[in-house]
Amino acid sequence: MREPKMKPEDMKFCAIVPVYRHEATSRKVAETLAAQGLSVILVDDGNTPEGHEILVQVANEVPNTTLVTREKNGGKGAAVISGLEKAYEMDFTHALQMDADGQHDADAIPFFLKAAKKHPFDLVAGMPQYDGTVPKSREQGRKITNFWVAVETLSRSIPDSMCGFRVYPVAKVWPVAKKIRTYRMGFDIEILVRLSWAGLKMYFYPIKVKYPEDGVSNFRALGDNVEISWTHTKLCLGMLIRSPIILGRRLFKKKK
Repeated sequence: MREPKMKPEDMKFCAIVPVYRHEATSRKVAETLAAQGLSVILVDDGNTPEGHEILVQVANEVPNTTLVTREKNGGKGAAVISGLEKAYEMDFTHALQMDADGQHDADAIPFFLKAAKKHPFDLVAGMPQYDGTVPKSREQGRKITNFWVAVETLSRSIPDSMCGFRVYPVAKVWPVAKKIRTYRMGFDIEILVRLSWAGLKMYFYPIKVKYPEDGVSNFRALGDNVEISWTHTKLCLGMLIRSPIILGRRLFKKKK
């Protein structure tokens, strides 16, 4: 069944920026997004009272910026889910997810928005191109995760599942996202796998990623690696249950 046509002028874009301990860089990110004509949804993921006040000020001073406040820190996934919920409530058709620490190349925003307009019912995601600042442990961990994602989806259609720079078609993603209970770093992985299971088409494009020397990392070496491992275990089990549907859908498409 063909998707109904969506004209570019009917598309309503916003940006979701989860913020925890990155209050200092959130203003520049919000200003950059607003300069691209995007409404901005900042998600305060349980920051300190001082950090919260900074975000309130940013939301008040940067045009078309909304602040969503979570009383307790829940993790990146929980913050993105809260942002998607707000985007859905505000009738945005598409949401660009972007990190608050400035590691993603902001110059790529127009290209990704244009790609989303070309594929309005699909997901458009970043495929990171690293410079020398990337920690080797992160780079190796990403390769391991991408291997398991290929197993979990029975395909190589997701070349990178951990890049937090992507454009979601809100109406299709929100029903899936609100059921996810992986609230920290495993969220970016799980949402793509589950969307793949749901049959959502995805397009990946390169984006430059850098790790600022004085940046604050929220990655917990033990806790987040345990969560990611559990996420892959859960998704592998889910793949086994869904494999007849996944393979059947693929066979049906080939016959068409």
